[in-house]
Amino acid sequence: MNNLTPETIWTTILAIASAVVLLSNAAEKVVKAVKTARGPNIRQDERLEALEKWQKVVDGKLNRDNERLGSIEEGNRASQRALLALLDHGIDGNNIEQMQHAKETLQNHLINR
Repeated sequence: MNNLTPETIWTTILAIASAVVLLSNAAEKVVKAVKTARGPNIRQDERLEALEKWQKVVDGKLNRDNERLGSIEEGNRASQRALLALLDHGIDGNNIEQMQHAKETLQNHLINR
């Protein structure tokens, strides 16, 4: 320790500075490698989020279409009952109650849809 000359002090300072720069560069490379490795996962997560949002939109449309088709089927059943009542009445002239019921069913469907 008695040999502390300006030259040894500068050499020590330069060695410490070099070590700091070396560690900094190594840390930067590690961070870059980790980001590169995670890159595909991040892109995949973003893509999955977009697909899930689109799936919710499509599910909503399918539900509305399903409800509309159910309403159309109900209307078809009411129309077919009314047609059947008309046929029965046309064939034998009876079944007035059945025709009145078919009329009420058809009216309710048309009013409530």
